[in-house]
Amino acid sequence: MDGIKQKKRLFSLNKRCDFNLVFKQGFASSTKHLVIYARSNNLDYHRLGFSISKKIGKAVVRNRIRRLIKEAMRKIILDFPFNSDFIFIAKKTAQDVTLNDLVCEIQVYLRKYYDECLKKNNN
Repeated sequence: MDGIKQKKRLFSLNKRCDFNLVFKQGFASSTKHLVIYARSNNLDYHRLGFSISKKIGKAVVRNRIRRLIKEAMRKIILDFPFNSDFIFIAKKTAQDVTLNDLVCEIQVYLRKYYDECLKKNNN
């Protein structure tokens, strides 16, 4: 059991005050399909929040985007050392996104965010 990585459960970011904290104090970056905000938390787990406008398709499309983002995070979050709150804002181009595209975009963002976390911890 020591050599096996356990899956980290992804929790939801629900409260407005938590969203506001991430927006105000978090690290933001934009990709082709998403705008992503992240802020370290003092919890033992990651939390995800979503903002997907009704201008982006019907509910089926918006829920598909949300499910793809969650799955992309599940695939890559095991290696990320800082427990954080993430907010994903979908752009209109996200309607046609694939899982592989999201995994690549989120990995690039997490590298930037990781560097930012290291800078903050060193200061």
